[in-house]
Amino acid sequence: MQPTSSQTARGHEEPFSIQFSIFMPNHVGQFLTILELLEEKEIEVIGVSVVDSTDWCVVRLVVLNPNHARELFRRQGYNFVECEILLVEMDGAASFREICASLLQAEINISSTYALTYCSRGNSVMGINVDETTLARQLLIRHGLTLLGFES
Repeated sequence: MQPTSSQTARGHEEPFSIQFSIFMPNHVGQFLTILELLEEKEIEVIGVSVVDSTDWCVVRLVVLNPNHARELFRRQGYNFVECEILLVEMDGAASFREICASLLQAEINISSTYALTYCSRGNSVMGINVDETTLARQLLIRHGLTLLGFES
Protein backbone atom coordinates (compact mmCIF):
# COMPACT_ATOMS: atom_id res chain seq x y z
CA MET A 1 0.00 0.00 0.00
CA GLN A 2 1.42 3.38 -0.97
CA PRO A 3 0.90 6.43 1.22
CA THR A 4 -0.97 9.50 0.19
CA SER A 5 1.08 12.65 0.59
CA SER A 6 0.52 16.34 0.27
CA GLN A 7 2.38 19.59 0.52
CA THR A 8 -0.70 21.71 -0.09
CA ALA A 9 -4.06 21.67 1.63
CA ARG A 10 -6.62 19.42 -0.07
CA GLY A 11 -9.76 20.28 1.88
CA HIS A 12 -11.12 17.44 4.01
CA GLU A 13 -8.89 14.84 2.36
CA GLU A 14 -5.69 15.93 4.06
CA PRO A 15 -3.36 13.04 4.90
CA PHE A 16 -3.44 11.28 8.22
CA SER A 17 -3.17 7.81 9.64
CA ILE A 18 -4.57 5.96 12.61
CA GLN A 19 -2.74 5.20 15.83
CA PHE A 20 -4.04 2.27 17.85
CA SER A 21 -3.41 2.31 21.60
CA ILE A 22 -3.84 -1.17 23.02
CA PHE A 23 -4.16 -1.61 26.79
CA MET A 24 -2.98 -4.93 28.16
CA PRO A 25 -1.34 -6.70 31.09
CA ASN A 26 2.42 -6.24 31.22
CA HIS A 27 3.33 -9.92 30.86
CA VAL A 28 6.30 -11.46 29.08
CA GLY A 29 5.42 -12.24 25.46
CA GLN A 30 2.25 -10.10 25.17
CA PHE A 31 3.81 -7.71 22.67
CA LEU A 32 5.16 -10.56 20.56
CA THR A 33 1.69 -12.12 20.49
CA ILE A 34 0.24 -8.95 18.95
CA LEU A 35 3.06 -8.69 16.40
CA GLU A 36 2.65 -12.34 15.36
CA LEU A 37 -1.12 -11.92 15.03
CA LEU A 38 -0.66 -8.89 12.79
CA GLU A 39 2.01 -10.63 10.72
CA GLU A 40 -0.23 -13.69 10.28
CA LYS A 41 -2.92 -11.42 8.79
CA GLU A 42 -0.30 -9.60 6.65
CA ILE A 43 -0.81 -6.30 8.50
CA GLU A 44 2.50 -4.44 8.41
CA VAL A 45 3.49 -2.46 11.50
CA ILE A 46 5.35 0.73 10.55
CA GLY A 47 5.43 2.47 13.93
CA VAL A 48 5.40 1.34 17.53
CA SER A 49 5.78 2.78 21.00
CA VAL A 50 5.41 0.87 24.26
CA VAL A 51 4.78 2.59 27.59
CA ASP A 52 4.76 0.25 30.54
CA SER A 53 4.20 0.16 34.26
CA THR A 54 4.51 -2.71 36.69
CA ASP A 55 1.16 -4.34 35.85
CA TRP A 56 -0.10 -2.76 32.61
CA CYS A 57 1.22 -1.33 29.37
CA VAL A 58 0.01 0.70 26.42
CA VAL A 59 1.21 -0.37 22.99
CA ARG A 60 0.81 2.33 20.34
CA LEU A 61 0.84 1.05 16.75
CA VAL A 62 0.69 2.54 13.28
CA VAL A 63 0.01 0.03 10.51
CA LEU A 64 -0.28 0.21 6.73
CA ASN A 65 -3.88 -1.02 6.71
CA PRO A 66 -5.69 0.28 9.80
CA ASN A 67 -9.15 -0.99 8.77
CA HIS A 68 -7.93 -4.60 8.83
CA ALA A 69 -6.10 -4.07 12.12
CA ARG A 70 -9.19 -2.53 13.73
CA GLU A 71 -11.33 -5.54 12.83
CA LEU A 72 -8.64 -7.96 13.99
CA PHE A 73 -8.30 -6.23 17.38
CA ARG A 74 -12.08 -6.30 17.84
CA ARG A 75 -12.34 -10.01 16.92
CA GLN A 76 -9.48 -10.88 19.30
CA GLY A 77 -11.05 -8.90 22.17
CA TYR A 78 -8.24 -6.39 22.67
CA ASN A 79 -9.02 -3.23 24.62
CA PHE A 80 -7.95 -0.39 22.37
CA VAL A 81 -8.67 3.16 21.33
CA GLU A 82 -7.71 4.86 18.12
CA CYS A 83 -6.95 8.39 17.07
CA GLU A 84 -5.63 10.26 14.09
CA ILE A 85 -1.87 10.67 13.97
CA LEU A 86 0.19 12.89 11.72
CA LEU A 87 3.00 11.21 9.79
CA VAL A 88 5.57 13.85 8.90
CA GLU A 89 8.43 13.27 6.50
CA MET A 90 11.62 14.44 8.16
CA ASP A 91 13.86 16.36 5.79
CA GLY A 92 17.04 16.70 7.82
CA ALA A 93 17.89 17.20 11.46
CA ALA A 94 16.16 20.58 11.82
CA SER A 95 12.75 19.24 10.78
CA PHE A 96 11.64 18.16 14.25
CA ARG A 97 12.67 21.48 15.80
CA GLU A 98 10.75 23.31 13.04
CA ILE A 99 7.69 21.15 13.65
CA CYS A 100 7.77 21.83 17.39
CA ALA A 101 8.27 25.57 16.87
CA SER A 102 5.38 25.74 14.38
CA LEU A 103 3.04 23.86 16.69
CA LEU A 104 4.07 25.95 19.69
CA GLN A 105 3.25 29.19 17.85
CA ALA A 106 -0.29 27.86 17.36
CA GLU A 107 -0.41 26.56 20.97
CA ILE A 108 -0.88 22.98 19.78
CA ASN A 109 0.21 20.37 22.30
CA ILE A 110 2.12 17.23 21.27
CA SER A 111 0.76 14.23 23.18
CA SER A 112 3.22 11.65 21.88
CA THR A 113 5.75 11.19 19.12
CA TYR A 114 7.94 8.41 17.81
CA ALA A 115 9.96 7.49 14.74
CA LEU A 116 8.48 5.03 12.27
CA THR A 117 10.23 2.19 10.49
CA TYR A 118 8.72 3.47 7.23
CA CYS A 119 10.81 5.78 5.02
CA SER A 120 9.50 8.19 2.39
CA ARG A 121 11.78 9.18 -0.50
CA GLY A 122 14.78 8.17 1.60
CA ASN A 123 13.70 10.33 4.55
CA SER A 124 12.65 9.11 7.96
CA VAL A 125 9.05 9.60 9.09
CA MET A 126 7.89 10.80 12.51
CA GLY A 127 4.49 10.00 14.00
CA ILE A 128 3.08 12.93 15.95
CA ASN A 129 -0.10 12.84 18.02
CA VAL A 130 -1.42 16.34 18.78
CA ASP A 131 -4.47 17.77 20.50
CA GLU A 132 -5.61 19.76 17.42
CA THR A 133 -5.06 17.43 14.46
CA THR A 134 -6.85 19.43 11.75
CA LEU A 135 -5.17 22.72 12.63
CA ALA A 136 -1.77 21.03 12.99
CA ARG A 137 -2.12 19.38 9.55
CA GLN A 138 -2.96 22.69 7.91
CA LEU A 139 -0.14 24.48 9.70
CA LEU A 140 2.54 21.91 8.86
CA ILE A 141 1.48 21.74 5.21
CA ARG A 142 1.54 25.53 5.04
CA HIS A 143 5.14 25.40 6.36
CA GLY A 144 6.06 23.14 3.42
CA LEU A 145 6.30 19.86 5.32
CA THR A 146 5.20 16.64 3.66
CA LEU A 147 2.54 14.63 5.52
CA LEU A 148 1.76 11.02 4.69
CA GLY A 149 -1.41 9.08 5.20
CA PHE A 150 -2.52 5.46 5.45
CA GLU A 151 -6.24 5.83 5.97
CA SER A 152 -7.59 2.71 4.27
